[in-house]
Parts: sequence; structure tokens; C-alpha cells
Amino acid sequence: MSRLFLVPSNEYAQDKIDAGSWDAKSANQKAQAEFKQLLPEGLKSKGNYIYSILDDDTKVGIIWIAKLASNPGMAFIYDFRVFDAFQNKGLGTEALTLAAKQAKALGFKTLGLHVFGSNARAIHVYEKSAFQIADINMQKTL
Repeated sequence: MSRLFLVPSNEYAQDKIDAGSWDAKSANQKAQAEFKQLLPEGLKSKGNYIYSILDDDTKVGIIWIAKLASNPGMAFIYDFRVFDAFQNKGLGTEALTLAAKQAKALGFKTLGLHVFGSNARAIHVYEKSAFQIADINMQKTL
């Protein structure tokens, strides 16, 4: 298992900056704080399920689902990636199907996630996998 999840990537902080959610000065600090809160005991943190996505014996991505504190019946996807070299092969869609089956086997009733509005590729994959919009935040630059 990768130690990828113990330290947030700069990519997450940059996504939050690009979306207008965080300012550049505090983004890395905020990302660190979120990950420490979500994974206080690292990979052994209760209620978190972190999986490698394998195609035969090749690791092609990762997915992290966890019990959502505000809704214990929901598993929430906190991180999901198919590495660049393996994209556009249907692996993301297949991985989401497997994650949903695993979440159901763990006793969850629903599976949720967040996607940045500018990520059209991800939105397409999620819609293809039967995810529906549950909430929309919008903003306008002034």
C-alpha cells in the first residue's frame, strides 16, 4: 500500500486555489490540516478504506473511501485517481463499480464524492457510473 495518503499532494491544494475555495498563501497548510483530520492515525485510521487499483499485477491508480462523519450511512470517495498512463481505457469506470460494490459490502447505503466543476473528464466518468448531482455550489468572480 502506498503512503500517498499521509501527505496531501500539491495537486489538491492547487485544485482548491483554482476553484477559488482557498487562497494560495494558505492552501498547502489547509490541505495538510484536512488530511491530518481525516487520517489522524494514517492508513490505520478507523472508517477509512484505501485501495490500490490493479490491472492484473500493475497498479494503475488508487481510491480512498471513508465513512462520512455527518452521514454514517454514506461512504465518501476522498481520493480517486487512475494514473495518466492508464486513462481512457475504461479503468476508472470499472474501479468506481468495484468501489460501489465494496462500499455496499461494508454496509453503506450510498456512495458520494466531490468533483471540481472544471473537471469535465471526471464529471463524465461519474455520470457514466450513475452518480447524480446532489448539491451544486456556484461562484462569480467580481
